[in-house]
Order: sequence, then C-alpha cells, then structure tokens
Amino acid sequence: MSRTKTLADIIAIKQTVAAMEAAMVAVISYLKNTTDPTSEAAHAVIDRVLGEYGCVSPHLPEAHIVAAGPKSFEPHYPGTGVIDPGQPIVIDIYPQSTQTGFWADMTRTVCLGTPSPELQAMYDAVTRVHEATIARLQPGASCDDLQQAAVDQFIAMGYDPVGVGSEFKFSEGFVHSLGHGLGKDIHEEPFFGGGRGHVLQVGDVITIEPGLYYKHIGGVRLEDLFLITKDGCEQLTSLPLGLRVDNC
Repeated sequence: MSRTKTLADIIAIKQTVAAMEAAMVAVISYLKNTTDPTSEAAHAVIDRVLGEYGCVSPHLPEAHIVAAGPKSFEPHYPGTGVIDPGQPIVIDIYPQSTQTGFWADMTRTVCLGTPSPELQAMYDAVTRVHEATIARLQPGASCDDLQQAAVDQFIAMGYDPVGVGSEFKFSEGFVHSLGHGLGKDIHEEPFFGGGRGHVLQVGDVITIEPGLYYKHIGGVRLEDLFLITKDGCEQLTSLPLGLRVDNC
C-alpha cells in the first residue's frame, strides 16, 4: 500500500482515532474513580469501548498496554495487577477498525495522585522532546535526523541511554525509535532511526512517541498521531497531555 494517504484514508483513520480516544477517556475515568484499580479491569474497559466503535486490538502478544509501576520500564509490558498511587501508568491503545482496516495509535502516561519529583522531571523531559519534534515535522525532514535530535535533547537534559536491553539496544533512557508510519499496518514506512534514510513526505501518517524508561521508576511515553501536509503537519489526536490524575 502507498505511504501517501488519500482523503478517504485520512477520514477512515480519523474514525479509528475517535474510537481510540473514547477508550482512553474511559480508561482514565476508570482509574480516577476506582478505589483499587487493576490493569486487567482497565484492559476490559478499553476492549468494551473499542467494541462499541467497531474496533479491535488484534496486535499480539498484547492487545493494548496499561502498565504501572517499575515494570512499565519495559516499553511493551502489557501490565497486570493492582495499580498503586504515585506510580507511572503507561496507557498505549492501538486499535484497528473492523470496517476499514485502518489503525490508530496513541499513548498517555498518567499518575494517580502526586508523582515523585523524579517522575515529574521525566514527564517534563518527554513533553519537551515531544513538543520539539512536532515543531520540526514537515515534508523533506529526515527521520534519522529527527531521531538523533530527540536523542541529543534527552542527553542534554541528563537522560543518557544505558545498559543492554532485552527488546532494544539500551535498557534504560530513551530506548526505542521516535515513531513510525501507520495505515492498514500498525507499523509501516516511514520509520525513524536505524539509518533507513526515510524522509517525510506529504500524505504520511506517522506517530511521534518519545519516552524514558528506568527500572526503579518505570516508563513515561507520550504518543500522538500526525498527518504530514505541505505546510507542516496536522495532529490527528486531540486528547491533552497531563500527568497527574486526582481521585474523585
């Protein structure tokens, strides 16, 4: 399939985005209003809402991510068990429409109650890289250069990547790529980093998802979806960022 998305493709992706955002709102509401929330129940909330919108999460081995606490330092850990206050909760939802076949992808990281100063600093750093990358999105931009700029920005803020990872090159810090293309495949061209030499072009739909991961804290990832336009980009996801979620 062509990287360049047609108007019909973009409309279809936006429909999947609507389902994904409804699921994100619902699962955050569940976390906020439940005395002893669990990852298992949170996953069930997401599945229920996606089903109501005609979407599924068939991407195995995990259908979506609601990972809390130190174990969330593994970027693809799906999450299990009780979710305690004061910990990072990485919520990554990536549904596919059963009608059109188009995917969407978004991640938010939240914390029930007051985050530690270290967690807040991580979140602020990821937010800054997220914002700086968005400002650079335009046709002709090198995906490798955007990846390296994000790495350099994290290092400048004191977040050097360290260790040997089980999934990725590093185990801690910014361990994965900055983003990827998306359409009728959850991961498609263009890809960021890895020396692939991909360049953004009009009609690309891409994720931007910087993150930081530390074994003693957990993970922070922020991911949004963008359409590359002749003038720069259009953000397809609309839910605001924000770390702290206070219980009612």
